[in-house]
Amino acid sequence: MRFALTCFAVCLTAVARAEPPVTAAPQQVVVNGVQGDVEASRDFVAGKVIIGKARIAGSGLQNVGELLNREPSVSVGKDGRIGLLGLPGYTQVLVDGMPPQGDTFTLDLVHVERIEIIKSGTAATGPIGIAGTINIIRRKAQKTRLAQVNAGLSTTAGLPGADVAWSTGGPIDGKPLVYSVRLSAVHKPVSSRMDYIATREDAVAAPVLAYTGQLRNRNAANIVSASGEFTWNVDSAHALTFSPAASYFGGPRRSRQQRFWRDGSTLLTRQDGDSAMTSLEIPLRWDWRIDPESSLNVKLNVNRAHIDSDALRIDTSNAALMDERVSRPTSVTTNTFLHVDYATEFENGHAITAGAKFAHNRANNSYSDFFNGMPDYSLAVLGRSDTARLTSSELFLQDEWRINRSWALNIGSSVERRAYRLREGTASSSPGFTMWAPSLHVSRKLGADRKRQLRLSVARSFRAPFFDELLWRPVINTFAPCRGQMLCGANTLDTADTAGNPGLQPERALGVNLSYSHGIGKDSEITLEAYSRNISNKTGYEIVQADVPWASTPRYIGRQANLGSARIRGLDLEARMSGKDIGSHLARLDLHGSVGLADSTLSDLPGPDNRLSGQSPWRAKVGGSYTLRTVPVKLGIDASYLPGDWVRDSVNQRVYESGKRVLGMNASWTVSKQTRLVLNLDNLVPRTRSRIDEYLGAAEIVRRTTDTSNHARVAIRLETRL
Repeated sequence: MRFALTCFAVCLTAVARAEPPVTAAPQQVVVNGVQGDVEASRDFVAGKVIIGKARIAGSGLQNVGELLNREPSVSVGKDGRIGLLGLPGYTQVLVDGMPPQGDTFTLDLVHVERIEIIKSGTAATGPIGIAGTINIIRRKAQKTRLAQVNAGLSTTAGLPGADVAWSTGGPIDGKPLVYSVRLSAVHKPVSSRMDYIATREDAVAAPVLAYTGQLRNRNAANIVSASGEFTWNVDSAHALTFSPAASYFGGPRRSRQQRFWRDGSTLLTRQDGDSAMTSLEIPLRWDWRIDPESSLNVKLNVNRAHIDSDALRIDTSNAALMDERVSRPTSVTTNTFLHVDYATEFENGHAITAGAKFAHNRANNSYSDFFNGMPDYSLAVLGRSDTARLTSSELFLQDEWRINRSWALNIGSSVERRAYRLREGTASSSPGFTMWAPSLHVSRKLGADRKRQLRLSVARSFRAPFFDELLWRPVINTFAPCRGQMLCGANTLDTADTAGNPGLQPERALGVNLSYSHGIGKDSEITLEAYSRNISNKTGYEIVQADVPWASTPRYIGRQANLGSARIRGLDLEARMSGKDIGSHLARLDLHGSVGLADSTLSDLPGPDNRLSGQSPWRAKVGGSYTLRTVPVKLGIDASYLPGDWVRDSVNQRVYESGKRVLGMNASWTVSKQTRLVLNLDNLVPRTRSRIDEYLGAAEIVRRTTDTSNHARVAIRLETRL
């Protein structure tokens, strides 16, 4: 690697001497109605995909998750997780360049200005994000007056849903003040049905039935959010922006699960609960244009989230025993972020960006657990509260150098120090680590044509553990329950509890991306990208039998652990085609699609299926839209496919998941210049999905097969400008 980089540096020096440098380096690309998303993306050395305001407005979709599901450069796992390079757990998600509060993928698009996607690490985005970064930029205050209302109705499995969003903004007459205010509300039902059967086998006996069961869930998500942005242009050089936001996320949860064992015993578990998360965010930003080439911006963000849950669980067995369990956990999270960024440009083509980021995160959790009206002793041994603190500081420096009209270089480095303080009852720990992440990106325009580019990226990156992965406090398995006035007894491999691991270390990766982009016109492009990731301290799921505080005998627990290393290789082909770039007869047609191949190997696990969970050996997406000639109606279709496969990323467990196919259609009718009606048909070919979990013990194998129902969704949405 050192030899290759040295040779590359020599080549760049020779090219720089051969061709005169450009006089300025565009540091920021402005996406507007003239410049398309594809065209805007070409100016970024590190390679960036932009989903701009026009594409967001024309999608007719409701939230960020729905939009990213259709984006060719974004991968979606079989569990619905969104990520890049087929690695959803390794993708950093930011909002306005900062870590988000809550689920960003449920954010209504009325709050979103654009989305930026980078499939590698850069100094500016920091050391986190092995697969890259998705940065969601919230809508800014505009100098043009605008008011809009969107409202929709939907149905899934016969359950009704609804959403409404309102936005308004513009300048204040006679004042150097621009404002924007947005409100949205969503009711989304969720229903699922699972049926499963488990067998046991050993080395000498054939498989025998162990148990069967069924699970029914009916939940609802109620989301209300409000945000605003108020920008005061103090003078031509200074601007202050205040962007408060508040949200509520909650809803009822209902589940019924019944299990039948081979010996005739049964257990019925009924659980009813509610949860509510309220959050408040207070960001303040100062932008200072020091001179035409230099700028400084300071961002301060303080947010707080409060989560209350209330769950009642009643277990009834055929032995005429009935146990009542009540759980009322409360969590309060407070985060403070301070970002300082400085950027300047030089006549020789250099654009320097430097900055510092500081963060303090604190989570306080309290628990109230009862068993048949008495405090649950087994869960109280770790205390009735825990506290987790994280203090981090980061410095970064990045140089984007436009060497000449053909070559460009982005080189930089970031370093971040994280220090944790964890306390659970009388136990405490203080893990910490330092992450140093250099990065190098080189871009070559072929034949003086900016539409044809070759890019190489080499970056060091990390995945840091979350609080819940470090804290001990367990989730007791429903089918290996504990009696309330005594410690837990034994459980089995397939009824393991879930717990954290205070000794978990961050995953460290060296990544390489090599891509070729071939542009066709203004809004069309084909990209072929090869990538690799070599990960050390690979985090995987393990089931171990250990002495734990909540049990009187060794008990099986499932937890995250560092399991050796991982080697990842992949190849992606993406295409975005606008018919108007091909010919006038195709001006009403737009197409997009992607195909990805991937392979991974985990060093500490036996094969042949020892690869990353969530990564598919191949994946495909295709979609497009066509605007009719006779009526103002735009028709669209999107489809994707993931094949069925086995995965083993745990010492004790191997998992098979059946293939996943998704087909959606939509129609958008422009009633007038101010009004549009959109119809979305999602998951039109619902198919029962199968999953096989094999729990591998020392003397036996427990195999559980689960079938999960799937449902189509129909939604209609009205969008109108006031």
